[in-house]
Amino acid sequence: MIRLLLCCLYFVASLAQTPGWNLLFGTSVLNETHKYPLYFDNPVPKWIKGSLIRNGPARYEMGRRSFLNLFDGFGKLYSWQFPGNGSAFFSAKFLGSECYNESLKINDIAPYQTFDDLVPPMSFFDKELALYHGLDNMNINVYNFSGDCVVLSDTWKLYVVDCYTLDTVRPSKPGIPGVETGFPYISIMSVAHPVKEYGKNGHLTILQSLNILPDMRHKFTLVRTKSADVREKIAEWEVKKMPYLHSFSTTERYAIIFGCPFYIDIEKMLRYSLPKYSISFHKDEPTITYVIDLKTGKVVTMETENIFSMHHVNAYELDDTTLVMDVVSYPDASLTSFFEMDILMNKTRRDNVPFKPYLRRYKIDLKASKMTPVSFDKNPKFPFVNMLEVPTINEKYRSKHYCFVYGVVFKSDNKIWGNFSFVKKDVCNASGDLSWSIPGHYPMEGWFVPNPEGLSEDDGILMVPVLDGNLGKSYILLLDPKTMKPITKAIVPFQVPFHFHGRFIENVF
Repeated sequence: MIRLLLCCLYFVASLAQTPGWNLLFGTSVLNETHKYPLYFDNPVPKWIKGSLIRNGPARYEMGRRSFLNLFDGFGKLYSWQFPGNGSAFFSAKFLGSECYNESLKINDIAPYQTFDDLVPPMSFFDKELALYHGLDNMNINVYNFSGDCVVLSDTWKLYVVDCYTLDTVRPSKPGIPGVETGFPYISIMSVAHPVKEYGKNGHLTILQSLNILPDMRHKFTLVRTKSADVREKIAEWEVKKMPYLHSFSTTERYAIIFGCPFYIDIEKMLRYSLPKYSISFHKDEPTITYVIDLKTGKVVTMETENIFSMHHVNAYELDDTTLVMDVVSYPDASLTSFFEMDILMNKTRRDNVPFKPYLRRYKIDLKASKMTPVSFDKNPKFPFVNMLEVPTINEKYRSKHYCFVYGVVFKSDNKIWGNFSFVKKDVCNASGDLSWSIPGHYPMEGWFVPNPEGLSEDDGILMVPVLDGNLGKSYILLLDPKTMKPITKAIVPFQVPFHFHGRFIENVF
């Protein structure tokens, strides 16, 4: 009886610490809507014209089968639209991918590749069919490629969508003139965070080609995107091991690929068909960095400390031979296990997952082919700010010297996964660090919308989707980046669970 009472007390205490956690992760939200009017508690600045469009998993089962990992949830798009007249609207719609549409038809999870296994698992035949179909569920990011609105994941395949209606238009697997992607290569991997090319309208991205022949070298291709379908090769080079990549950096003249020793094993991929069992972190190997000259295509390779990173913040040039690159770093890749559903939904297990993000700077000496790691100072008032994740900056400062990065700290007390804070890090002077938080409220990745008449880097608006776990309601929060104080907020008609990435697209509403 005493043991049962203690268990009940622990359960109640857990709910009190992280109210609404089950709404944030793991609960399917099937609601869709179009142009639902929003009512803010204070006026919205009329200079805001466009849409914040976000992407993330929102359905975790179909028929008798369910996903075991957050990474595999069916993708859903959310849009907060601002016409520039003080009004605002909200839309939400599932991505009509081939996998999702086929799953709806058969009332089961269709045989397409997933990161993790399913419950109940697929048959051997369906697993082979899934490997053939490949990854199709684009549930990570949203981009505007020269007027084409696209959604993507860490794959080469993407989907074109209508950013006004959120309708899915078509899939695309762009070819690259002059690049061999057929046998013996499997050319399906890319990054979920292409980077805008300095001084141009297009973006840069990466194609990773895995060689299926034993002991043969794999291949990187750095690519310039000109639309949803048009690509142009910048550089191509071979590597002995292929690292998993999620993002990279650019400066005015260079692209920087940070190849952490989290390597893809193509033999295991073919054997198990699941990336979860095909990627492993090598704690005794260095991180290999590739610096590519965007004009000549020349590749310089150098090594640095053993580390793991998913998200780059920014990079820029100090002089002709010295670059600066900022990333969110980890001592290893333990983070990737956190998104397994049985860990996410078990408070003890999720709080005990090693989770030690740390904002880290690297100074790159091109002449000496050397990288030097640098730590940022802490502000004693907000010592957790350096632990931010899902970073965002004022994009006008992309590939330039900058001072401010904004993000979410998921364990502000370094103990409980659920003590979320939305923070501002001043990488030029830690005294400028700031934070916003409310107990039981879960902010997600934000986006900085610059004031068109602003003169300073932090003159604008931060748009932050938030789930109020106490009330079980979601809202969009507008923060003042200078003070990190709320300007206004509006509740949306249903819950918006944890999602990954997106962006504000101007003049789309």
